[in-house]
Amino acid sequence: MRKIVSLIAVAILAVGFLGISDSKATNSIKDVLDTVIDIDDFGLFDKEIELEKDEVIISEVVDGDTVKVEFANGDTESIRLLLIDTPESVHPNKPVQPFGKEASDYAKEVLQEGDVVTLEKGNPERDKYDRLLGYIWIDDVNFNQLMIEEGYARVAYVYEPNTKYLEEFEQAENDAKSKEENIWSIPGYVDNEFEKH
Repeated sequence: MRKIVSLIAVAILAVGFLGISDSKATNSIKDVLDTVIDIDDFGLFDKEIELEKDEVIISEVVDGDTVKVEFANGDTESIRLLLIDTPESVHPNKPVQPFGKEASDYAKEVLQEGDVVTLEKGNPERDKYDRLLGYIWIDDVNFNQLMIEEGYARVAYVYEPNTKYLEEFEQAENDAKSKEENIWSIPGYVDNEFEKH
């Protein structure tokens, strides 16, 4: 391990002396180290963050992008589904928006009370409203992505580092948009964040 640390230090110094910009520095260090050792074996440049996962029980589907779950210890939490936004169906200050009820109904059909699912918590785990953030998995199906694929949700609220599945979600959104699925069937509706149509 001492040898690896020494090699990294030498690579960093070499990059500094060569005047390589910050955007190229990480790749340059990796290139220098790759000539000496197979640096990928050490996982030093892995970008994917492993998120905490818990088995939970669905206790209530609030709407298309919020569910309540029960943990093994009996605690119940509201989960705000990461990277998605659905039209409003239960907002106290807004009317029911087009496809809001349909999104909520679809979520209730898929996530039924008592179902055991996997919650993959965000990082950070909570938003500014102290809601737990996460992805819901039904076996190997990402429910957040399923809502996008079905045209009930748009990709939204993209804040680093909670972007683990962003690429997959954006692809699903493009597919739903090209098929004019549900929310995408009303011209300009999604672009105006469900407000004007």
